[in-house]
Amino acid sequence: MGTPERPLRILMMIHRQADHSPYCFYVHEQAKALRGRGHDVTVISCVGVMPMMRRLRPAQADVARRTPARADVDGIPVYYPRCLTMGNAGERVLGGVPMALAALPQAMRLDREKRFDIVHAHMLPRDGHAGLLVAKALRVPLALTVHGTDVLQYFLPGRVPWPRNVRIAREADALMAVSSLLLGRVAPYRGGGKITRVVQNGVDLSLIPEQHANRPRAVLSVGTLKPRKCMDRTLEAFARLAGEYPDATLTLVGMGEMQAQLCARVRELGLESRVTLTGAMAHGEVLRRMAQSDLFVLPSWGEGYGIVYIEAMAAGCIAVGAQNEGIEDTIADGVNGFLVPAGDTDAVERVMRDVFEHRDAYAALRARGERDARLLTWERNAEQTEAVYREAIGAYAKKR
Repeated sequence: MGTPERPLRILMMIHRQADHSPYCFYVHEQAKALRGRGHDVTVISCVGVMPMMRRLRPAQADVARRTPARADVDGIPVYYPRCLTMGNAGERVLGGVPMALAALPQAMRLDREKRFDIVHAHMLPRDGHAGLLVAKALRVPLALTVHGTDVLQYFLPGRVPWPRNVRIAREADALMAVSSLLLGRVAPYRGGGKITRVVQNGVDLSLIPEQHANRPRAVLSVGTLKPRKCMDRTLEAFARLAGEYPDATLTLVGMGEMQAQLCARVRELGLESRVTLTGAMAHGEVLRRMAQSDLFVLPSWGEGYGIVYIEAMAAGCIAVGAQNEGIEDTIADGVNGFLVPAGDTDAVERVMRDVFEHRDAYAALRARGERDARLLTWERNAEQTEAVYREAIGAYAKKR
């Protein structure tokens, strides 16, 4: 019998998200799962600040105001150093230098108390750069996870990425992507022999309601109300069917720049009693709504992965996503869900009509989607991530 491998000491880095999560909900779920496997996980989450922030970015200013310098979140120590943020222009010039300067004193102090085995940064441009600088200072390997916009905005087909972003992608000791789509964009810049893996995000099954009451013809969409989420197209598809199926309903969850436009269109269509815009909603309530809905529809583009799809599937919804997006790793069209061209109103209408009209015929597809989604746990994610860590640590030790 082999000797059990020792627990690892992990430093995670991700900037503080401007939301109600402790720093970034999916990174925290991974950190909790790694801690559950016995590892010592510490998080440094830099909080962006800038002159006249309350006036220029009130939401971000509110996040900074209510975020402490340190907190223990589900047993994980989280440090929140403040760092200068200067928007896209500043990022292009300085990258993650301000973040590294803010994080490094804390990281070095913690490293002196007990050596870190690895730094794990999430998101490539700023956080990845900061993680690379901190890992070099601590003389440990860097694992980097890319999630979506950090690749889709900076690694565009037919265009050469910024040199610094190429360097980050190349120099990370291990690079993980949450989907094959993202991996395909970054892997060509990694070079041969580099540790490069797809490690999909997970779903917290403990939060999914046990009893599903998926009401027939109840359609749900969840996301930021902005053009690429295509909620306006989902609304138009639903409106075409509303007269034929008077019991059908549509719920749009989220906030964003298109809220007024969507509300006006609902009034124009005379669907105020059938279409609900809820605004922002607590995560637990979103999951409860999923368990009460028949279809989850989000035919959006620019999706590196999309945890909401697997949450909906795990809650018993039939999920409708877009072709050629990150969710193709999970949804197989006509097998465990549906894939349509992004923003294609006609295609969304066809899927809705088919499920509305022949709901019982899709019982096996719904069950397959639920089963497949429930395999994508954070425990599985942590197991795969740990394997990447150990491979990177071993390769780094051989180089030294």
